[in-house]
Amino acid sequence: MEIEKVDHVGIAVRDSEKAGRFVTEILKGRKLIDESWEYRGMKFRWAYYLIGNRGMLELISAEDPDNFINRFIEKHGEGLHHITLKVKNLEESVKWLQARGIRVIDINTSNPEWKEAFIHPKDAFGVLIQLAEYDENKWAQIYLNKIDAHPGETEKH
Repeated sequence: MEIEKVDHVGIAVRDSEKAGRFVTEILKGRKLIDESWEYRGMKFRWAYYLIGNRGMLELISAEDPDNFINRFIEKHGEGLHHITLKVKNLEESVKWLQARGIRVIDINTSNPEWKEAFIHPKDAFGVLIQLAEYDENKWAQIYLNKIDAHPGETEKH
C-alpha cells in the first residue's frame, strides 16, 4: 500500500454554521467547497477548509436526526469522524490490507474522480480511516472553479 499523504481530517458537527465560523475566524481557514451529498440514501453536508498552506479540515453535518452523522454524534459526541489518506492505488491498497486481515468496508469505485474505501475502526484503534484515490490536479481545479464562480464566499461561512 502506497500512501501519498494525509488528505484531510473529517469532523462531525451538529451546527455547521457555528463550526464553520470557528474554522474561518479562529483557525483562519479558507472554505474551499460546501456541498450536499448522499450516502446510502442519507443526505448530509460536507465542507472543506484549507488550514494554512496545505492542511484540510472537513466539517460533516446533517439535519436528519437519523442520519449516520447524527447517530455518530449521539454515540461519540462532536469531533473526529475520520482521517483520509490519499493512496496511489485504491484497489491495490484494499487487497494489501485484506491480505493482512484488516477489515475494509464501504469500498466505492463508481466515481472515477474519487475512489474510496474505509478501514474499519475496530482494526484501526477506534479511528475510521478513509482511503481515497484521486487526481489531485483535477480536484484542485474543482476548488478553483468553485472559488471563481463564487468569489468571496470562500472567505466567509
